[in-house]
Amino acid sequence: MERVWTVTDSMGNMHQIMFKKGFGGAKCIVDGDTYKMKSKNWVIWMADHQISIPGAECNLVVIGNKIRLAVNGTYLEDGTPYEPIRNIPTWLNVLVGINAVIAVFMFGMIGLAIAVLLDLLTYKLSLSQKNSIALVIQIVLLVVVLGGGIAILTAA
Repeated sequence: MERVWTVTDSMGNMHQIMFKKGFGGAKCIVDGDTYKMKSKNWVIWMADHQISIPGAECNLVVIGNKIRLAVNGTYLEDGTPYEPIRNIPTWLNVLVGINAVIAVFMFGMIGLAIAVLLDLLTYKLSLSQKNSIALVIQIVLLVVVLGGGIAILTAA
């Protein structure tokens, strides 16, 4: 996965910013200088890398497969204002892991597919500062998976 932008600083100089993600990890390359990027989360790939160019403050924001560049507080793609990415709460990562494991053991691949879809929804909600809705979805999923699994085990 690779994205390239060209940014002009306050003196009219052109700078090339490139994002590459591959087997060696993720890298931000600014005018040929390479910087390694690390994810802020162990479940979903999230990074917010600040790039200092004379006369321009840039932020390379990566969430999953969505890669965006903000220059002087505005995203280049759509002109929306830049907001730093928020950390995913630890409780959400724990519930996601528990639900995925239980769903696989109780319902197999169909359970895993449903859990993954709901997990993606809860991550999106959490990044939008809707943590209470994300918590409710994960708890309901846990109750349904445990209840359904127990019902299947007692019926057998």
